Order: sequence, then structure tokens, then C-alpha cells
Amino acid sequence: MTTRRSKRSRDPDVQPSAKLEIAADLRVDAARGLGARDAASCAAVCSTVDSLIDAEFAVQRASGAKIACEAGCIYCCHQRVAVFAHEAVALLHELRKRLPPKDAGDIERRIVANARTIDRWTPEQHRAANLPCALLVEGRCAAYDVRPSACARYHSLSRPRCERAYEHPQDNGTPRNSRPALAVLQELGSAVESSLESALVDAGLPTDKRELHQTLRALLEDQSAWSGVTPSSMP
Repeated sequence: MTTRRSKRSRDPDVQPSAKLEIAADLRVDAARGLGARDAASCAAVCSTVDSLIDAEFAVQRASGAKIACEAGCIYCCHQRVAVFAHEAVALLHELRKRLPPKDAGDIERRIVANARTIDRWTPEQHRAANLPCALLVEGRCAAYDVRPSACARYHSLSRPRCERAYEHPQDNGTPRNSRPALAVLQELGSAVESSLESALVDAGLPTDKRELHQTLRALLEDQSAWSGVTPSSMP
């Protein structure tokens, strides 16, 4: 799946309004991909979204922005994440496509275990628990190329602030755990999210987002969890 103006997103001279237009173009392509309702198409949509956002990160870094995010920095991988259903489908597709069966199976077992733990918590308790994402393997995301849009757009200008938030989860949602971020990236992330929601509507699919592990478990345990796209249709 390609977005018609994806190359322009790599141009530092593209103004924010044009970048938002790029995100709007995502709606048409994503709706077409999601309309196919198969795992590979879901993964293609997620890969396109991640590439679009990654390209803007690169532009901002080239312009001098001090984005603190880098490989091995995993503080944000212990947060509560909400995903669209197609993003969960893409994650399982990627795991089973890229990893040996044993490794994918180990992650799937962690997914179910995490989901059962989260079942006992309120959202507030989950946010304060620093539960590591089940897809986190040796400090890396096992399905990074199709990570959910909530993960792709998340960023910080201060690693110490992220570390502080990790060490003091009881302060989540307060100024003490505030995270400095770039307005242009926040704006693009919101536009991408809106485009995805519109694409889901266009494809006749639900737009609600649910907790990551619980959504993944639903796909693993319920063969009718999402519009005919189930693990049985994946590699």
C-alpha cells in the first residue's frame, strides 16, 4: 500500500498544512486496504502509517529537533495502549510472518497472560503498574514495522522526563509526569488518527479502540473476533 504524496512527507520544505493534506490522502488508501478485510492488507495499512510518521520524525531531526526517542529506550513500552482492531490483526500477522513459530508462540502466551492480569485492573491501576508490553523482546518491539499508530506517533524531547514518569507512575496524568513534545508531530499524529477513523467508517468497520493485550487475546481466542480477519487467515 502506498500513499500518493508519501514522498513529499520527506521534504523539509513541506509546510505543516501540506503534511496534513498528506495525512488526509491516507484516508482513501487505507479505506481501500481495510475494505479487503484480510491480515496482509491490515499490515500494509499499518506499515504505511508508520512510514509516514517516521518520515516526519526524520525531517524534524534533520531540522535540528532534539527528539529523545531511540532504539533501546523502552520507557513508553510499559504504558497502557489502545489500538484499532485492524492494528491488532496486523501485529499478529507480523509476528507469525517474521518470527519462528516458537518465538511467536512465546509472545502470544505473554499476550494472554498480560490480558488476564489487565482484566483484574482498572485503567488507572494498569497505567500505574508499568506492565511491559508482551511484544517487547530484549529491548525491541517484535513487530515494530507495523506498530500501532499510538506507538508510532508517541515521542518525547526529554529522556529524563520519560524516566521520571516510568519511576513514578503514580503521578501519571499530572504535570509532574508531563512530556515535552513537538507540536508539528502532535498535529500530524492527530491528523493521521482522524484519517484512520474516517477510513474505517468508509470501509464499514468500527472505529473504537481497545486495550492492546485484550484486543490481541480476543483475536487469539475468538475466531470471529473481527469481521472474518482471524489468526486462521494469517501465515
